[in-house]
Amino acid sequence: MYLRNEFSTNLFSLQGLRVLVVDNNEDCRVMLSVLLRSYGVEVQTASSVKLGLEIFGQWQPDILVSDIAFPGEDSYALIQQVRTKAERGELVIAIAVTGYDTQNMGQRGLCQGFDLWFSKPLDLDEFVAVLASFATCQRSSYAIAERILSVPTHSEAIASLEKQFNLTFPN
Repeated sequence: MYLRNEFSTNLFSLQGLRVLVVDNNEDCRVMLSVLLRSYGVEVQTASSVKLGLEIFGQWQPDILVSDIAFPGEDSYALIQQVRTKAERGELVIAIAVTGYDTQNMGQRGLCQGFDLWFSKPLDLDEFVAVLASFATCQRSSYAIAERILSVPTHSEAIASLEKQFNLTFPN
């Protein structure tokens, strides 16, 4: 729990993060876009589920931020298609934001595939801190995976050590 909106997060971790904001409310899209860009985030916006899916397919964001209620559609269909379209093994963090918040809606959103649920009006400090935390975790996961995948086989590691330190290990 944070006291007095004091977040101990490195906001530099937001630099270069790719966020897709899907909301039919223009003020909310613009506000989130301006806020995130001020931290070095690459932002694309969409005013509908259909447009959001098109941008998602072409751009592949790191994080999807989407309102829930849209005229004639909802973002539950969006998140299901995003989860289906995401490349195998690709991590896309999905955050729901809504002004119509009930306990059932939050549970449904998480069950449908959203990773986190925010109610409007957003606490902007908390929202940015959460994005920064996600970005840090995501980059750490990629770095760990890269390190694991680039580790040489046991015999290659032994040969490298022998050469580097002019040693000979018994077989």
